[in-house]
Amino acid sequence: MEDGKCSKEFPKEFENVTIANKDGYPRYRRRDNRIIMTTGKYKVDNRWIIPYNPYLLMKYNAHINVESATVKSIKYLFKYIYKGYDCANIKLEQPIQAGAAAPREIL
Repeated sequence: MEDGKCSKEFPKEFENVTIANKDGYPRYRRRDNRIIMTTGKYKVDNRWIIPYNPYLLMKYNAHINVESATVKSIKYLFKYIYKGYDCANIKLEQPIQAGAAAPREIL
């Protein structure tokens, strides 16, 4: 929530059918069944509900965000899987003390 507005663009509009927008992301069907729940000071209807899969919800006892696959999401997964591991190069040295012999290199 930023400046009193949801950063994920909720509430969504009611939709009669699920369609893909111009970016390939789905705009899910949201029924206007006129059911409104009150949570604290907020009134919530179907426009505020996040899409979920009831089977996965019950099987894993957790919310899993399931979106339909698009070319954009497949490209992201491919890039993520094949990007390689994170690595760093470091060099450890002991401080040279005054009057000490020069360190020997190991090849």
